[in-house]
Amino acid sequence: MWRVIVVVLVLTFAAYRIIGGGAGKSGETQAAAGLYDGYMEVRMLMQGEQREVELVAIEERPPAGDCEKGVTGARLLGLCPAGSQLSCKIKSLECSREIEPRYRRMLEGQPASVHYAHVQVDGGGTAAPRRAVMLGWGMTEQESQMLCSAVQTSASKNNRLGGKVTCI
Repeated sequence: MWRVIVVVLVLTFAAYRIIGGGAGKSGETQAAAGLYDGYMEVRMLMQGEQREVELVAIEERPPAGDCEKGVTGARLLGLCPAGSQLSCKIKSLECSREIEPRYRRMLEGQPASVHYAHVQVDGGGTAAPRRAVMLGWGMTEQESQMLCSAVQTSASKNNRLGGKVTCI
């Protein structure tokens, strides 16, 4: 049951946050609204069945408006499956010019100690190229692979920005 809930949440989270263009904006709308020249790091804690998983999404050059914790955090919390025994909360949502070296290496597509989804959106027209990674801390190796596969599936169904997802 835990795996099913995680996969459903991951699919929704990935489609919403990274693959689908953030808050449902097209690449041109994002460019017009302005991009933050740095990184956004979102950490969501999921607790259930005596386990805790921390989903982490790092996005390069996010839409500037998405750096407002209250608005984006509330939208992301709304993705937690209603009626489940899963508790979700935003641990942190911050934008900064720097990220941890391990996340920088992941953005460059280098191998890490966990499986992760690497997203590359080359942009089109006026949209700037962007990269993102998504991973889960506290998952088994099999669950990490499922997370990455789920993000790839989500990308194939909801890919308005033309992003490419690679499992690393």
